[in-house]
Amino acid sequence: MSRFVYLLLISNMIANLIASSPRILFAKSEHGAIVTMIIALFFGVFMNWALITSFKAFPGKSLPQILTLYLSKWIAIPALFIFGVIWYVSGLQTLITYIDILLRFITPEMSIYLVIAMFIPVITFGIIMQSRNILFTIELVFILALPVAAYYVIKLYFTEQVSWDQVAIAMTFIDNPPDYTVFSATTYLFVGAFDIIIFNSLLKKKMTFGIKQALIVFSLGVFMIFTTYFIPIGVLGFDQVENILYPWILTSDSIRMKFGVIERVIFIFLLLFLAIAFLNITIHWHVACKLFQSVFDIEKMKIKSREKISFMIVIVIFWLIAIYTTLKVTEYDLFLYSKYFFNSIPIVFIGLMIIMLVVNRRVKS
Repeated sequence: MSRFVYLLLISNMIANLIASSPRILFAKSEHGAIVTMIIALFFGVFMNWALITSFKAFPGKSLPQILTLYLSKWIAIPALFIFGVIWYVSGLQTLITYIDILLRFITPEMSIYLVIAMFIPVITFGIIMQSRNILFTIELVFILALPVAAYYVIKLYFTEQVSWDQVAIAMTFIDNPPDYTVFSATTYLFVGAFDIIIFNSLLKKKMTFGIKQALIVFSLGVFMIFTTYFIPIGVLGFDQVENILYPWILTSDSIRMKFGVIERVIFIFLLLFLAIAFLNITIHWHVACKLFQSVFDIEKMKIKSREKISFMIVIVIFWLIAIYTTLKVTEYDLFLYSKYFFNSIPIVFIGLMIIMLVVNRRVKS
């Protein structure tokens, strides 16, 4: 499996560490969260296996190219449109969450319009980049940011503020029945690899997903799920964590660097995760742009610079929706709509796998 697939997977996991996912998990901490996360962990590994296996026969081809070759346009176009909406909403909910975090913790005196304006040029530039350059950007950001982010996350495990007794209390609720919303929110941590529906056009070698790859994805999942759920409980307390809007923000503020230039790690932590969030939004919206381009047959239009024109039209629509939504959505709305979005993820995955199963059968026949 290509290293870029792992990077896509990890970037999505990290971007959702302080987004809406933890709050959903903590809201069900006494109602089956732990057993559900265990089930979702195995399902997440299965998702990645099914995805890589289904694309194994199509090295160097994106999902739009595959569906155009092997399915009727009456099936391909609606499917690509639905996937485009899902990928756009995925980036949108991350964007709204991080804008809210910026306004609360880093730039509380700044106008929301100015904050949005700061996001527009950076993300837009990333979206219009060539797909190959985006993959290289992912690699560069991870080389620069991931070691520092990993250092601070691992440092949390050894800080005195973590009460493992509180973690033990949380584990006593392991025998409660599973919850679908927790399942879908945990499953979403594993969907980063699904960005290869576009980036697979750049991966010319056949990918494999064997025991080694399964163990790597499983290990990443265990670490991220345990870190996302149990570390804030250990720092903030089992009874208090579900009442906090952004538990990971307060958790990161428990670290102090006595001999660092900046003693409060929260500022470094937020900036690092903001960089990865920028990257995550860019990736999701780039994939959404490509999907919408294929839906409207932009490549067949006899217009000079049609790709640039189509990109700009889609991006303008993206930002108009994003600005309107950011200004209108409240904290409660964001939490509620995020739950609806997460609940759709397993359904979308099943739909994609059914489509790829049909395509693979047609290829063999």
